[in-house]
Amino acid sequence: MASRTANPSPSRRTLGQLIRLAVCALLLAAIFHAIFCNEAQIDLLAQGKPEAWKAMGPWEQRQYAWTHSPSKLLETARRLEAGSLGLAFGLCGVLIFLGGLRWREALRVQGLGLPLGEVTRLSFMAHFFNAFLLGSTGGDVWKAYAAARSTHHKKAEAALTVFVDRLVGILALLVFAGIFAIPNWPLFTRFRGYGGVGLTILGMMVVALVLAGAGFFTDVLSEQGRLGRWAGRFPWARSPLRALASCRLFGRNPGFLWRSALLSLVINVAIVGTFASLASGLGLQIPRWNLWFVVPAVVCLAALPITPSGLGVREHLFVGLLAMDFPGFAVKPAEALSLSLLGYSLNLAWSAIGGLIYLTVRKHLPPEPSPPP
Repeated sequence: MASRTANPSPSRRTLGQLIRLAVCALLLAAIFHAIFCNEAQIDLLAQGKPEAWKAMGPWEQRQYAWTHSPSKLLETARRLEAGSLGLAFGLCGVLIFLGGLRWREALRVQGLGLPLGEVTRLSFMAHFFNAFLLGSTGGDVWKAYAAARSTHHKKAEAALTVFVDRLVGILALLVFAGIFAIPNWPLFTRFRGYGGVGLTILGMMVVALVLAGAGFFTDVLSEQGRLGRWAGRFPWARSPLRALASCRLFGRNPGFLWRSALLSLVINVAIVGTFASLASGLGLQIPRWNLWFVVPAVVCLAALPITPSGLGVREHLFVGLLAMDFPGFAVKPAEALSLSLLGYSLNLAWSAIGGLIYLTVRKHLPPEPSPPP
């Protein structure tokens, strides 16, 4: 019985592969459906029919999207400057790779040396799963599971590195948005929407700083602390407690903090560069100093687990923060919505590439090492 469990029969392996292929095909179809729906809405907006999409029933929306969108998607790509579209698409891919490099720094602090190729592959596949789960952090759960499989003695610590990397990334974006809120101050004093976004960003920054400060630079989470002694009475809590206590290692490693900060800066510039390139290709008149605040602020707020992949939240914010009557701005609501949807479509395109990697690579997860004798 044990041998049969350890070595499944060829028929079971084939069935398992078919199930994975079917699930992946369904997820890829969902990605392309989202892209086609985005393009259908952009097309209706261009025709001056912004309410037509909402007036359709679910089946009519699907039929319209899959009938008109493939050709319209090509037309939109042609309407954009090829250089701007190519640059935006390339920057999206670079973001995923740089995110993997930053995660690798966190793994190294915990003594986990996943190869660069493995980290990159897992990062692209996690981006694939991000397209379906809440917020923009859903794929982190899958990546944490994959990281835990890479070790037999530090599973909780390996999973922790994913969430530490996410915390560092969000904190860097929040600080970035806070810095570029300064040249946008006239907008905060005139428009209520900017004030609400600014207060939310400030609140998120305070929470992130408290979490990072408590975990990295204090012994609050140590096993000898009050919380550790209380939680240590429960056997199931010992492994998570040990992982939380290991957060102190990140604060004691200045190299990790500086390298993560530098990578985060490059990532933030690439994020803004993606939307700046799309805005330039669409011919939108948006002050560049404004995009340096709006883009990271929207990315942070869309990361909150409010809607799947931040849909609706991101579009509402782009329209509310860019389409306004203010000197230097000449953006219509439909154009701001198109910018948001095009950025999301590029993100989905890279999710599809991550899905293809998941589909074609035989080894989906790192092999779980055997414990030492």
